[in-house]
Amino acid sequence: MKLSDIVYYRNHLDSVNTDAVKYNAMRELDAMRHVVDHGGVKIGNYADLIHDKYSSAIDAVAEMTTVMHNLRDELDLLIEQHTEEYMAESTRMYEQDMCWETNDYILGRKLHIDDDSNILLRGRLRNYTDWRVPGLIIRPACETFIEDLVPLDPLYIVDHHMDLITPSTSGFSEVYQARLRPYVISEEDDEILGRLPDEQFGFVFAYNFFNYKPYELLQRYLQELYQKMRPGGAVILTFNDCDRGHGVALMEANFMCYTPKNKVINYAESLGFDLSHDHTGLGDISWLEFRKPGKITSLRSAQPLAKIISK
Repeated sequence: MKLSDIVYYRNHLDSVNTDAVKYNAMRELDAMRHVVDHGGVKIGNYADLIHDKYSSAIDAVAEMTTVMHNLRDELDLLIEQHTEEYMAESTRMYEQDMCWETNDYILGRKLHIDDDSNILLRGRLRNYTDWRVPGLIIRPACETFIEDLVPLDPLYIVDHHMDLITPSTSGFSEVYQARLRPYVISEEDDEILGRLPDEQFGFVFAYNFFNYKPYELLQRYLQELYQKMRPGGAVILTFNDCDRGHGVALMEANFMCYTPKNKVINYAESLGFDLSHDHTGLGDISWLEFRKPGKITSLRSAQPLAKIISK
């Protein structure tokens, strides 16, 4: 049995709200007992029988709830036993295969996002754009999300090669392109984001980037992003949620890396981040939103009036 089968099964169990089942069962049993007790007609010892069965039924529902909790715990233990193996395989896959993907292949690779999630994501991006603070977008590729981030001033853009950055900026005017701050980063450096200023960014966005990074590399990025963000700053990142059977299946197909959501959240919170929002849509889309504690501040009092438009 593959790990994805186990996680899919765990996900299906999560769709059953045992507390709601217990509450509804008790409510219906109470209603049944009340009707028999107060129906105005007494026949034989049926009221006593109902009371006896009521107690048995309540105990049975409680026992079923306990069994469900125990089953979930067993599955969680089984999943955890596979984690080290899957993380090691994820790292091997990244180092031997993903690191050598061509720029054209990377630019052509799309994340399947449903319409509702797309609308929600763009709305949340606009909530974070503020001309008073610098912003950072990691791997804008050929997506149009960068257009939602132009109010951030200045807007930094980073990726592993300038050819991965140019497609996202070529549609802007030459005047605005001159205001952008593109940087090439390398994971072989001691600090991946070492060329970027510390405690400056009010918002960071990474779409379809960390989906292809193994967990230990994602940890490095989170650690450095915390250092680069100013207090009150926020980061939105998509990733391959391997707390979902779908995410594990993508890893087993050698398409994305193994990054369980609970471990990503726990590590980010250990750095000091606060989880402000998370979303799981249809298809491949899952994202997390973290905030660095504090309040956004800026010395700017005004921004030059101009509208950024594509060519």
